Amino acid sequence: MPETITPTIPAPLFTTRPALDHELTATGTWKALHTAVHASTPRLTSHTHHHHGHEPVCGLRFTEDTPHTGQARTRGTVHITPDGILTIRAYTIPGHRWLTALRHLGTLHPHALRPGRPATAPTDPATPSWSLRPHLENRSFSGHLRPTGHVQAQTLTELPDTIGDVTALLTLTPDSRAACATGWRLAVGFFHVLATGTPPASPQP
Repeated sequence: MPETITPTIPAPLFTTRPALDHELTATGTWKALHTAVHASTPRLTSHTHHHHGHEPVCGLRFTEDTPHTGQARTRGTVHITPDGILTIRAYTIPGHRWLTALRHLGTLHPHALRPGRPATAPTDPATPSWSLRPHLENRSFSGHLRPTGHVQAQTLTELPDTIGDVTALLTLTPDSRAACATGWRLAVGFFHVLATGTPPASPQP
């Protein structure tokens, strides 16, 4: 009998960058991301995000064309890993725009981010609601959400400045390859609100 047991590491959902890129194209994810950049307000410019690691990660980086009042340019990245996890990072993004995008995915309870309040929890299983935890020491907050049965979302904001800009992150994690299209669609909807301030148009039947 062996003295140790080597844990089984699940195989990635996509083993090559072309396979991941093909799925992102086939699901319309790339097109929707670039549509959001094209419609962005304030105007953003995007470029391919080159990942120099060994994993076949795909993504883009975006930058605000003109710095908004009193601050550096908003910038950030969108990247998708071989496990289908899509992460959006934004730096010096207006905090109100980030909250608006979070509301596109699920309910934010009133006063949930007020310092001193306990973590909020969903109250209606039929309505996705963010469970949020404010952090008093640096005025940041973290949260998680189950927008569908097979996708989970996590967010973190930190480093709020005097005019309300934040550094923030959102991660959408599908439970399986079959759930990737749903997870990416939700993430793209979030990014569209983040970039434009409005939800994406509903697809025509």
